[in-house]
Amino acid sequence: MEKDISRNIPISLYYQLKEELMKKIISKQWPPGEKIPSEKELCSLYGVSRITVRKALDELERSGHLVRRQGKGTFVTNISFEQRLSKFYSFSEELKQRGMEEHSRVIHFDRIPAESEIASHLGLEPQSQVFKLTRLRLVGNTPYTLETSYIPVEVCPSLTEENISSKGLYNAMRLDGVFPDRVIEKFRATALRKSEAELMGLKLRMPAMHLERVTYFGVRTVEYCSSIVRGDFFTYTVELR
Repeated sequence: MEKDISRNIPISLYYQLKEELMKKIISKQWPPGEKIPSEKELCSLYGVSRITVRKALDELERSGHLVRRQGKGTFVTNISFEQRLSKFYSFSEELKQRGMEEHSRVIHFDRIPAESEIASHLGLEPQSQVFKLTRLRLVGNTPYTLETSYIPVEVCPSLTEENISSKGLYNAMRLDGVFPDRVIEKFRATALRKSEAELMGLKLRMPAMHLERVTYFGVRTVEYCSSIVRGDFFTYTVELR
């Protein structure tokens, strides 16, 4: 047995196990990408039931520290990602190039009148019609960004939830002849609010980044996006000369 899990203290067995496994991840005894012991092996190593092991692994997967791959096992997540800000980039394309499974889950899609602040970002008159799209973006089963986009209806009149879900937002916009080619982004530190933490499966007040993006096609503003990015996922790098 690797380490005794105490039954004589008022702390649940699964929580003790989770903390022990977390120590291995943080210390890099189990480095990123490492396959961890099977549920059966963990039961034997720590002298606990499979239910206890599964609950500990479930929490570590929800927090983004582990990822389960069907038929292969459970692995330490390797999602730390450096993004250079010297050129137009796409999160999903960058992640796919690294062999990571990125996908989005549409939380909300609707056509609404734009409030003054949103209209100002898009160069529209208040109450102009826009599509509001809220998506949870994930790597495997690990959420990394919660983003809300606003797109002028007059720019992409045929935009649908189905096209966005199957093709991605920018590819769906191209069906209307819109090819995003420039963005302006602003970043600031923030902490997860209750609704954001619940949707992302993370702790309340966890450090995060608030990213605001205005996207252009030529001189036309085609999207305003407000995103919450988990603080342990991305490092943004700017090269100055």
